[in-house]
Amino acid sequence: MHVGLVSTTYRPRRGGMETHVITLAEHLTAAGHEVTVLTNRDSPDQPATTLENGVRVLRGGALLQPPDPNAVPWERGLFAALDDFAPLLDAPPDVVHTHTQAALLLTHMSGLAQTAPVVASFHETRPETEPGGWPRSRFVARTCTPTLVLAGSRAFARQAEGFGYPAERIRTVHLGVRHRPRVHDRRVARHFLAQAAGVPTDGLLIALTGRYTPRKAQHRLLDAFELMATRADCRVVLFGSTNGSDAAYLRYTAERAARHGDHVTLLTDRSDEVRDLLAEATDLVTQPSTAEGLGLAVIEFMQHGAPAVVSDIDGLDEVVTPDTGRLVDTTDPATYATALDELAAFPTLRAHTGRAAADRATHNFGMARCVAHTVSAYSEAINTARPLVGAAHV
Repeated sequence: MHVGLVSTTYRPRRGGMETHVITLAEHLTAAGHEVTVLTNRDSPDQPATTLENGVRVLRGGALLQPPDPNAVPWERGLFAALDDFAPLLDAPPDVVHTHTQAALLLTHMSGLAQTAPVVASFHETRPETEPGGWPRSRFVARTCTPTLVLAGSRAFARQAEGFGYPAERIRTVHLGVRHRPRVHDRRVARHFLAQAAGVPTDGLLIALTGRYTPRKAQHRLLDAFELMATRADCRVVLFGSTNGSDAAYLRYTAERAARHGDHVTLLTDRSDEVRDLLAEATDLVTQPSTAEGLGLAVIEFMQHGAPAVVSDIDGLDEVVTPDTGRLVDTTDPATYATALDELAAFPTLRAHTGRAAADRATHNFGMARCVAHTVSAYSEAINTARPLVGAAHV
């Protein structure tokens, strides 16, 4: 099967969506499928075409071209990216899987949706806060009719229904994470993490991973940390990319983190190797977000045996259970601190909960399961759309 993945961003950008699309593409390739990714080109320095771990990546650069003084700016802004779809139009894949509303809209505007069935996934956690808000979401739903909507969580499925997509066209396949076998035990990982990122080797390690934005709510962890009874025995690491971050919020978070000295370490734009060391070294993972589609970062740390304390919200409540951590009201610093203290203070409880977290992450959110169900959805879309796509060629 030739699969075309259309994603507004891809490597080297980092984030939940990018991680999922990259992992999906590479696992589909490993399973014997031909995969072409069409994405944005961030700078002229990026090659237009690359082969990355068996995946053909096309980076469109139409929006990088110098402005044409005779062009109408609105028209150029709306339609220039359509030129980037030429390679897929010349050799259409068997199925197109779009990621984000923009990718779905461009796929339809380019005419690609008339040549191949389309499976759409949405990753906008809070679309009402993005340009155009809910009217944009409903417009895309009314205008663009994918063969199937593939929701990465029950929360995303409810969101798609809210956009206006019929329930019978929505399939829920939980996003998966790449299996990363443990290389070091926690003690050794802490040693290498100290060398690589300056994180102290003593104390229980609490980690929060995510872009520095108010939605990820790193400030809530800092509020709770100040109230923790076990604070003196804990170290906190905030880890995130500046790509897509809120610069003012990052400065605010960094200033607050600095007040705690070496008890709180803030890391930005570190390598995947450092992130892997952090996952292996972490005793307790947390995510106090205001909104999440699922929570891939939490799953990645749970995979290594870290119990999770997270916001009791849609998406995260599909990941964390009472056996694998705690779902709490992170808007209340005292409640949040109590949940962190409970797992920080009792090693036996933390170990038992961590084992359950690792088991749940591996069995419920592994990529093998995700890929199998995704390929099944692709086959369904191809079989469903075959008469319609065939008619488009007449």
